[in-house]
Amino acid sequence: MLKVGVIVLGCLPSGVKQILHRLYEDLSPTHQLVGLEIDRESGEITYTELKEISDAPYLSHSILKVSATPSDYQWDQAFAPVDMTVVIGDADAKELWQTSIATKKAIRTLFVPVSISNNIRGNDWTLGYDTALNSITQNVLKVQDTIQSLKYDKPRLFGFSIEGNASTNMLQDISLAVDGNYLAVDYEEEEITALCDAITKSYTYTKTSSVLIYSEALKEVIQDSVISKLDVDWKYTEINEALCMGTNPTAIDRILANELADEILRWIKNNCLTGELAVQKDGIQFK
Repeated sequence: MLKVGVIVLGCLPSGVKQILHRLYEDLSPTHQLVGLEIDRESGEITYTELKEISDAPYLSHSILKVSATPSDYQWDQAFAPVDMTVVIGDADAKELWQTSIATKKAIRTLFVPVSISNNIRGNDWTLGYDTALNSITQNVLKVQDTIQSLKYDKPRLFGFSIEGNASTNMLQDISLAVDGNYLAVDYEEEEITALCDAITKSYTYTKTSSVLIYSEALKEVIQDSVISKLDVDWKYTEINEALCMGTNPTAIDRILANELADEILRWIKNNCLTGELAVQKDGIQFK
């Protein structure tokens, strides 16, 4: 009986629950699925046999929590009690895996990309991104319905500050979905002027409100360099990462979760060496 470890680093989109559910269903009773969790305060690691009893994994509580990633952690010792480990994580987790985990010859690991921001290098898409887009879009549309029903002396501009590591692609996709504007994370100065012009031109006799999507990290830039130049009634709200995770994955994320689970199981059953999965437009690849 092989002991297959699973650890989650960085973020835990709802689709991960589905992956864990599939692994448990396919591996038991011939193999043991072990969850690894590193405590955020003490740095201590615990090993728990994962047993999924829910028949609706994407609606249930996760059977595994996000682990801490303390610097200079003894990963070879942490993974020693299991035969192989599936490392599920975001962009920061991948960097950690590449530099501190994949280099350990004594352990076998597989990195699986998940990110609500779709910002993991080498991937065209990531698990959790579509659910995040849908969750944020629905919230923006609800606000739009409300502000469009109210009349003000000035045009209304409503901002949505996205918490965490929102990528420029994510901000652009959201703005396209809601017919709004956005400021790139790595913006150039001329983009500020272009943004102000675009917002001003978006107002018409019948359209007296607009929305602006931006990363929380640009909050001061938005206030000092954009809003200060516009004659608008400005309000904004913050969208935290918990909301982006979503409680129920979209159909696209459910499909991707199953595809990732298939590749993980193939890696386990073929006793493959350390590597990573990459989600490409033409399918999932093992590297």
